[in-house]
Amino acid sequence: MGLCLSPGLALGEATPLQISTVTQVSDQGKVSIALTLKNIGSRPLFHVHPMFHFHHTMSRMPMISKLEPQQSLTIKNDRHPSVLRIGSYPLVAVVNYKNSPNESPVMTAIHTDSFSYVEPMVSTIVGKIGSEVGRDQSFLKISLRNNSSSFKNIRMMLILPPGLMAENFKGLMGFTIHSGEEKFFEIPVLQVAGRPGENYPVHLLVEYGEMLNHYSGEIRGHIDFGPWMGGSGRWPQLLVFAFLAVTLLLAVRRRS
Repeated sequence: MGLCLSPGLALGEATPLQISTVTQVSDQGKVSIALTLKNIGSRPLFHVHPMFHFHHTMSRMPMISKLEPQQSLTIKNDRHPSVLRIGSYPLVAVVNYKNSPNESPVMTAIHTDSFSYVEPMVSTIVGKIGSEVGRDQSFLKISLRNNSSSFKNIRMMLILPPGLMAENFKGLMGFTIHSGEEKFFEIPVLQVAGRPGENYPVHLLVEYGEMLNHYSGEIRGHIDFGPWMGGSGRWPQLLVFAFLAVTLLLAVRRRS
């Protein structure tokens, strides 16, 4: 399941919403997740609506109408499908909220975590994420390598901040990577109009099963957008640059 979020707060920006998770797994593989939300800001937060993305499923939690400054709430979730294989599993909590109750934009905070059943199993798939700035879009440049002695059938989930959309990564992506093999691929990423040109963090979650074990790993990187980008929001920036250029040119002419 891919995760591309609607416009709002970009992943990694300062947010007044602090998110943490504690996961317990029974001997039978039943999963219980305690999600704690704390408003560490100085103003109330409204319409706080958490949801979980895990293991190819999504679970929406009850909406909290208002979270006061310094208030903390813990919500229990037992809707995670039972795990059957020993190992590690990724967990993503996505929380939408508003800074005011009426007609404010929906903001988003994201928390990534993992949990294990019986014992952790670390993925042998390693990689890195780079980016290249284009004129109308930027590109994620992802490299993966299988450091194990056997092939892996992997599944990947790309987590993009609100305001970014991946053109060629819709939902879950899966393929086979052989022992010692390296794979390289490029993903075009577009900005929703109005987002500023800046550096955004991205996460790539990698999972695979092998015999009775389950492995997971997380690869982190950034994607950069130049100052000319940002959809309709780029024009004020361009006007500022044009104004500075004209001012500098006039100053040079006066001195000559």
